[in-house]
Amino acid sequence: MSPRKLTLDTDLTRRAFLRGSALALLGLAAGPATALALAPRRLRMLHTHTGERIDVVYAEEGAFLPDALHALDRFLRDHRTGEVQAIDPQVLDIAWSLANAVDRPAGQFEIISGYRSAHTNEMLRAAGHGGVAKRSLHLAGRAIDLRMPGVDLRALRGAAIALGRGGVGFYAASGFVHVDNGRPRAW
Repeated sequence: MSPRKLTLDTDLTRRAFLRGSALALLGLAAGPATALALAPRRLRMLHTHTGERIDVVYAEEGAFLPDALHALDRFLRDHRTGEVQAIDPQVLDIAWSLANAVDRPAGQFEIISGYRSAHTNEMLRAAGHGGVAKRSLHLAGRAIDLRMPGVDLRALRGAAIALGRGGVGFYAASGFVHVDNGRPRAW
């Protein structure tokens, strides 16, 4: 009797099964945190100024997906100038973690601001918009102003602070929370 020969389809299915099993075992052995880190990271967003929507998985199995990151860079561009800047994946992870922290992993964020050009930042400062820092982390693609329909703004702020992963600003009058990946602080 000759050994059974695997076809390409069977071999790929077997590899996928073994890979999935290994990842599942790794997640179970290392704990829920590792399993969560390996889970697909998906963001759903509506930009309040442009009306654009995005629904994208930007990381899988612990690796960022370049095409998805580029799509998010474009989505989170300075809507006033059209300038696109690379958004730091760490701030995307903060948003993803925040959605999970408020038990809304499939929830959609409403985005007020992502990247902000130096021109836009200075224009907002000159116009007297409160809370616009001269060296804002928005300038480096390291901050996002957001809210989530159906989630109380104070609860969203509290969950962001509890993450302990960066700065959290609370702008109740304007209806958003600022998150960034700078040093942990709150205002």
